[in-house]
Amino acid sequence: MNSPSERPSGRPRTIDPDRVSLLALRLFDERGFDVVSMDDVAAAADVSRRSLFRLFPSKASLVWGGLDEAVDRFHACLASSAAEDDTWEAIRRAFAAAATIPDEMIEVTRHRLHVIRDNPTLWAMGSARIGALADAVVEFIAERDGSSVDDLTTVVHAQALSGASNAALVWWAFHGGDEPPADVVRRAFSLIAFDDAGATPA
Repeated sequence: MNSPSERPSGRPRTIDPDRVSLLALRLFDERGFDVVSMDDVAAAADVSRRSLFRLFPSKASLVWGGLDEAVDRFHACLASSAAEDDTWEAIRRAFAAAATIPDEMIEVTRHRLHVIRDNPTLWAMGSARIGALADAVVEFIAERDGSSVDDLTTVVHAQALSGASNAALVWWAFHGGDEPPADVVRRAFSLIAFDDAGATPA
């Protein structure tokens, strides 16, 4: 018979989702996303399969878990811009804010971007959310200057900044060293030259 000190308390063990996600992404990055199963992740994290699926309903959700925070930073930065701020500078700041990753999330973000780049199907799963940032830029510009959300110049410029940000983050994941990802995004923007003098992002 167990002594009182040996009896289970009945309280469920607390599981850290960030720790589980990091362990999973390390496995995906080292062995390949398609090779690693949810059972492998559960074993590596020392959690039950049931607990793992409660936190992450699919392997893809383990990869895309950090996207919501980045999107929230983007929208919060745009919303906080003052009316007198330069429109394109406000947009550049928002993309940089999205790429401002807390120190404790640097490793997991690098692994996440490695796995996404190497698995096109994963990129497709998150492309709608990422594409929505460009749509938000178009709407932001339209509200600022009264232009149409269907204006070709505005749409192209918004997509260019979104694409440059994504490309910069992937480059940073593989080659960025200790450089903060937001700084790499800013450098990427400096390489773009729009032909509309009123909307040059550099």
